[in-house]
Amino acid sequence: HDDRSWAVVGNHNPLPHCYLSNDGTSSTTKKNACIIVMGIGGKPKDLLNIDSVQRDDITIIKRFSGGGTVVLDHNSIWTTIIARKQDFTEVEPYPRPIMAWTANEIFGPTFAKLKQQVVLSQPVEKSPNIPDFELLENDYILGGRKVGGNAQSIVKDGWLHHTSFLWDYEARNMEYLSLPAKRPDYRGDRPHNDFLVKLADVYSPEVQLDHFFEALKTVSEENFDLHEMKLDDAVALVNNKFGGMQQWFEGKCRTRIVKLPNKMDG
Repeated sequence: HDDRSWAVVGNHNPLPHCYLSNDGTSSTTKKNACIIVMGIGGKPKDLLNIDSVQRDDITIIKRFSGGGTVVLDHNSIWTTIIARKQDFTEVEPYPRPIMAWTANEIFGPTFAKLKQQVVLSQPVEKSPNIPDFELLENDYILGGRKVGGNAQSIVKDGWLHHTSFLWDYEARNMEYLSLPAKRPDYRGDRPHNDFLVKLADVYSPEVQLDHFFEALKTVSEENFDLHEMKLDDAVALVNNKFGGMQQWFEGKCRTRIVKLPNKMDG
């Protein structure tokens, strides 16, 4: 196995998958190119509006980590931190300390740079009211609204923390999700479109998607001995060490495509 710590960041079309074949995501006839990603303990009948998901043939993925359910598309920002314990001795390997560390050391400073960019672009007399990034309960928020979903997977020698930030999204896609029975207190009974906020609505037009990546890279360089690797290099590493993405997906990978039956019980 590779014993380095990693930060994997990017955005892309979730469908079709560029490196997997026969994975259930390659159909060109789908009405909607978004995907639904559920936590390992998620149950479709409890979390999804099954009729609309089946009607639009939406791909559902159950990831290997915990956390809730998110809808992702080409406007989502995908981030994953893979941490080896020997490199992060100051971080207790439990969900809340991991979230606090990512908020204080990585994402908080990143969002502060985005806010500064917007403020500096405006005349002093027109200083915009940009909310500060916060960690509330188990969510990253701006002004009381959630900016993305996150989850962890913790093993003996390290942990993984991934977040999907919502740069933008189609409001109708959130209709695929039902109101979960278990939800944070600050959310109350707000539907998804009242509970979430698009980063583009907060920071655009002064800040664009590329600026997020630049700010995150700068913060990472300030905190770590960073060695940048391109996608092709990472794919080559997977091919050399793990036999390729297809072999990994069909073998040891715990992330799976969820197939809904034609009719749901109950």
